[in-house]
Amino acid sequence: MRHGFDPVMEAMFAAAKDLCACSDAVVGHFLIFPLRVAAEKSGIPMATLNVVHNCLPSSFIRPPGLPDFGRWSYGLGWKVVRMMVNRIFLPRVNALREKEGLFPERDVMTQTWASERLNLVAVSPSICGTPSDWGTKNKVRGFLNPPTGPNVEGLPAGLSDFLAAGEPPVYFTFGSMMIHDLPYLKEAAGLWMTTVRKVGCRAVFQLPWSDLSVFGADNRVFMVRRAPYKQVFPKCALVVHHGGAGTTQSALFAGCPSVVVAHMSDQFFWGSELERLGVAGPTQMRKGLSSRGLAKAIARVMTCPGMRKRALAIGMAMVKENGVEVAVGLIETHLTGTHSVT
Repeated sequence: MRHGFDPVMEAMFAAAKDLCACSDAVVGHFLIFPLRVAAEKSGIPMATLNVVHNCLPSSFIRPPGLPDFGRWSYGLGWKVVRMMVNRIFLPRVNALREKEGLFPERDVMTQTWASERLNLVAVSPSICGTPSDWGTKNKVRGFLNPPTGPNVEGLPAGLSDFLAAGEPPVYFTFGSMMIHDLPYLKEAAGLWMTTVRKVGCRAVFQLPWSDLSVFGADNRVFMVRRAPYKQVFPKCALVVHHGGAGTTQSALFAGCPSVVVAHMSDQFFWGSELERLGVAGPTQMRKGLSSRGLAKAIARVMTCPGMRKRALAIGMAMVKENGVEVAVGLIETHLTGTHSVT
């Protein structure tokens, strides 16, 4: 918060005020409280967007950051989490509210981060149902997977031939967690390469660097700067990823099992959710990650065909959903009153 959020909060609030000045309603990530303050000052409705389903308290969902001791512990766990969140965020929230002449708030998770009108949970119902204690303003309406349009991103040169040349590869990516720093990227690529050799599989490495030749060569590995997940994941044996909301659901959408290497925050929760669904190997921690542990997790998935079957079943269900369309309809209904969606 001190290094990433606070230095840009004033600029964020200024941008939020400009946005509210020319909008009938706004939608924003639940964490961005400056937008909530700007909307309240402007008198326009706001909906929040949650990309994970453990940021709205419920007696049916394990609180974030705590071990799962069963439902009996969830009530106490949420009290602990709310206390910790309030300690970090509430002084910041109320300082801005006081500056803008608004009444202070008492609880971040149920006031600051939650809209009184609509809280969109961008998670597939195949992963998370709607808890009975959420009420009508919290809506699990599906993965926000953009529809395939006319300008489909093509595969990197040579990748199609690589995918067709042997057994389905393991796709390695740490997504937004990959620091654009060559020593860090070389360390990650080296660990992945050692893992591939231990497992004896083929692989695709996603590395955000302009000159991929600096990471060495191996005929079992194809390296890309980026690739369209919707086209590549269905052709992979599994995906090793950081457990971000988008990558997690993209893998499931493709019917592909996972191994999560969690770096921070909700990524540990996503790892546990995939394990609960039976579509992932044991979640690994990025800190202290070893090729031995990662190879064991990958091997566990590759020797368990049931994980692939379960992932395919979830993917088939997700294909029938249209999270974007439903979210748009809900926004129109709850914020502008111009549409009707059940």
